Amino acid sequence: MGSERRNPSRKARPRENFAVEEKSEPLTSRSPRTIDPRRLMEVDEEHVGEKKKRRKSQSSRKSQYDVRSVEDITKEDLDNIAYRSKDKIWDKENGSSCHQCRQKTLDTKTVCRSGFCVGAKGQFCGPCLKNRYGEDVCDVLLDPTWSCPICRDMCNCSLCRKKDGRCATGILVGLARYNGHDNVHKYLESIQRDLK
Repeated sequence: MGSERRNPSRKARPRENFAVEEKSEPLTSRSPRTIDPRRLMEVDEEHVGEKKKRRKSQSSRKSQYDVRSVEDITKEDLDNIAYRSKDKIWDKENGSSCHQCRQKTLDTKTVCRSGFCVGAKGQFCGPCLKNRYGEDVCDVLLDPTWSCPICRDMCNCSLCRKKDGRCATGILVGLARYNGHDNVHKYLESIQRDLK
């Protein structure tokens, strides 16, 4: 009686054949993953209205955070920009968070100067801004009128797409480049044009 399982359907137990190694077939040629473009552009109508309501209430108030002006950007800040993911230094205590990838790193992020962004909303790291929107952090930091992709209603991060009633894109930069685009935003725009 002691060795018999009392609750065989318990979720905490490992599934059958857990940790059994299986031989995987080697990949002969690496091709980009296939996606359904219609699924990327599909809109879930029940979530669309919620975003518009929130937008109105947020746009009526100004940001309560100090926004760094162009004059406050130093050469050290510009030298601290990460252009590749491997240039980033992760630090969950002292780092600042990127809106797109949600990683807390020590590199210099963008500063949204629209006046409506709060917290990490207008902060994008170098690799995300370049790969997802085709913009350079150095140019953006020195532009006194730059507003982030969220304020321009073109953010394609998973959270913003979900608020718009769309599915998350995942990592699309490789597929975008394969199809002749230098960033994900242009690729998504081309898919939208093709579907119309």
